[in-house]
Amino acid sequence: MEFMKEVKWDEKAFQKLVMDEQKKELLEALVRVQKDRGLNQVSDVIEGKGNGLILLLHGSPGTGKTLTAEGVAELAHKPLYRVTCGDIGTQPEHVERYLDSVLTIGRTWDCVVLLDEADIFLEERSAMDLKRNALVSIFLRVLEYYDGILVLTTNRVGTFDEAFKSRIQLSLHYPTLGKFDRLGIWKMFLDAIEGEITVSEAQISVLAEHRLNGRQIRNTIKTASQQAFYQDRPLGFRHLQTAMKVANEFEDYICAARGQTDAERAVDALARAPELAR
Repeated sequence: MEFMKEVKWDEKAFQKLVMDEQKKELLEALVRVQKDRGLNQVSDVIEGKGNGLILLLHGSPGTGKTLTAEGVAELAHKPLYRVTCGDIGTQPEHVERYLDSVLTIGRTWDCVVLLDEADIFLEERSAMDLKRNALVSIFLRVLEYYDGILVLTTNRVGTFDEAFKSRIQLSLHYPTLGKFDRLGIWKMFLDAIEGEITVSEAQISVLAEHRLNGRQIRNTIKTASQQAFYQDRPLGFRHLQTAMKVANEFEDYICAARGQTDAERAVDALARAPELAR
């Protein structure tokens, strides 16, 4: 017991999120009301239904969906319980038991539950695929009766089953990052570095010209920081340029091998709508 201490929640993590301010304000309102549940809440006619906050975050990878879930947990002063759908499996009888256990833990510990990459449960049902239909039906029931905060993320919303539309209270689209967004993300991650940094504002602006997603920016900074630490030098612009160049070579090779970008493949598969480069 002597090593236990009170949890310090970081509400600034939510405020630092790089997203549309109107969306952020709406999301904050919903989370704070759910946290202080009971105030002016409109629930379902049937007791036990519709009392949770179900959020769907959709968009291409690296646009801030998972980071938003982490920010929501800090804002709500609740631990984040992250589950990937690969953990759950695809056999309907196993899925139902596992989901029930996940949400029981969520209620017991009063967590924000994050179901990351929930595509397999959200995909449209088909008369030819009974197993998928069973999975979707199980998941619909779970959404109907869960009374906590549940966050779903997907980058394939184009395959979405229409029955989920009425189960989700708020859906937020995360568009491809523009330069202003990337600039904010570069600054946010660089500010979190504990060691010495010799990167100017002008150099950060140059880095933001490159069309990286948030996860690629984070990985670039992490790689560059490790190289700087190995060299026993401050993190500098050249470290970041080198890490980004090597990462871009891999992305370019994959694109050349497939003949199209990941975004183009997603559009062709009807998983996402086309977006203009920003």
